[in-house]
Amino acid sequence: MKLDTKDFILKESFKLFAWKRYEQVTVTDLERVTKLTRGSIFYYLKNKEHLFKKTLDKYVFNQDLILNCDRQSLSVFIDSFVAQIKLYKERMSSLGIKNADFAYINIVNQAIYYYPEYIKIAIEKGEKELTIWKEVAGGAILSGEISDTIDADTLANVFHKLYSGFSYNGIFLPDGIEVEKIQIAFDRIYRMIKK
Repeated sequence: MKLDTKDFILKESFKLFAWKRYEQVTVTDLERVTKLTRGSIFYYLKNKEHLFKKTLDKYVFNQDLILNCDRQSLSVFIDSFVAQIKLYKERMSSLGIKNADFAYINIVNQAIYYYPEYIKIAIEKGEKELTIWKEVAGGAILSGEISDTIDADTLANVFHKLYSGFSYNGIFLPDGIEVEKIQIAFDRIYRMIKK
């Protein structure tokens, strides 16, 4: 499938912003990677700040791994979530980004300075993810899948923060987050609490 010009510019911009700081990405860089003139680039996106925001909207904020997960049980949800992590890594790899965790943290660090709404959006996104974990955990308690002595909010926080920790640690690894290790960690927690 051929990308339209705006999507192509955003894809190539994402790759630049993934490895460089915002101020290091130049219009010349954009012209080089897109093979377009600055006039063409800014016909589709007003300026560099607008380009950066649209890049984040497409490649960071619209990448809700958790929304695509099957919620029929906690066990299925965990497997589905880990599968989404793996799929995301593969998508990033297809863009030439070997360590998606490093790219993400680099872009997010820049967003704090160059995308004023970022912090509010990120907090809302995190709360939405945690709410989904809570709903799935609560459903697992109600269905008898896991022990009713478990607190759904606490369990949701454990899984949510565990993923965050693995993702953060992935920044320092050549290929990013270790999918197999997060699967093992999630599975061990699940085995401890299942009925």
